[in-house]
Amino acid sequence: MEAFHDKDAPTYDQRYDESPFFVKVYEPVTWNNIRRFLPSPGGRILDAGGGTGRWAVPLARMGYQVTLTDISTGMLEVARHKLESEGLLDRVTIQRMDICDMRNLLDEHFDLVMAQGDPLSYCGDPGRAVAELAQVTRPGGRVIGSVDSRIAAVQAMAEGDWDQAERILATGEMSWWGNEPALAFPIHAFTVGELQTLFERHDLRVVRVVGKPVFFRRLPSEVRPRVLEEEDGLARLLDLEIRYADDPGWAGSAGHFEMVGVKE
Repeated sequence: MEAFHDKDAPTYDQRYDESPFFVKVYEPVTWNNIRRFLPSPGGRILDAGGGTGRWAVPLARMGYQVTLTDISTGMLEVARHKLESEGLLDRVTIQRMDICDMRNLLDEHFDLVMAQGDPLSYCGDPGRAVAELAQVTRPGGRVIGSVDSRIAAVQAMAEGDWDQAERILATGEMSWWGNEPALAFPIHAFTVGELQTLFERHDLRVVRVVGKPVFFRRLPSEVRPRVLEEEDGLARLLDLEIRYADDPGWAGSAGHFEMVGVKE
């Protein structure tokens, strides 16, 4: 996984910046949820598996002190350059760190701990990762974990590969290799109930689950580009996405979902 993300680092931000879906739908839905759980000014935030600082940089702009960790040196170097160019290095501590081993961070230290971009799905041991995130969260602090959804992952059904669909539904285990099998790494796609069990096992009381997004992918493929370009249509779509994002009947069926837990 580290090798894959090191190689991906130079073009990672460009790929997402050039995606109208990501910029106009996915990020606004994500920020709507994050803002609900931001600590008061002066609060401490951990962006675990935060890569190029896509979330850490805006949080630093808001004035927060952020600790940014990732297993990929290449990703962190991109983040460092961005922070340096904006004069924000004094607000962000950058550390290369596996999300499954955060022993170098202080216990019960952070007011908000985030794992955006699905590191819980990619890390190889999500149970251990959730334990580590909970360990560094202060009592009363929040943990936000974004993951791949198992329901959305079963594209094999559409391709008629029923055996693969059965395996994914039963275990959630998949892998990603893009065009280079040598850089393959495992992916675990979650159900809402499975991730909630992990959170609760580590004294994280679940207070919100958000689908990202719940409606956009259900639009006909030929309609999506038009909606993204029409100001009124996009505004209506975002309103629906945000209003229904935490509805239990929709959240788990989104492409990704994120869970918010409060440390007991």
